[in-house]
Amino acid sequence: MTEQTSTIQKDGSRSVVLPVSGRTAVLRVGKGRDMRLAARHVNPSQDPIGYAMALAAQLATIDGAPVLPEDLDEMDMEDVSALMSGLPGKSPLPATSSP
Repeated sequence: MTEQTSTIQKDGSRSVVLPVSGRTAVLRVGKGRDMRLAARHVNPSQDPIGYAMALAAQLATIDGAPVLPEDLDEMDMEDVSALMSGLPGKSPLPATSSP
């Protein structure tokens, strides 16, 4: 396992070196509209992981290219986890209550 490298830029965006592919993902600072657009693709209450992946895809570029949620489906899980951990702000995943 390669150590994750993440850097916060002056504009608040985050650069994350993906540990398996070695490619660089940049996650821009999100807006409310990004959450709304991600929720159009995936219902957060029915599929919180799918929603988080849709939001990550909405905010990310990898090596300067835009990312689709389908692209994340085909990426190595370790790279996807690194990308999602770089999401700015609080976790987009809804809180779950314990029984």
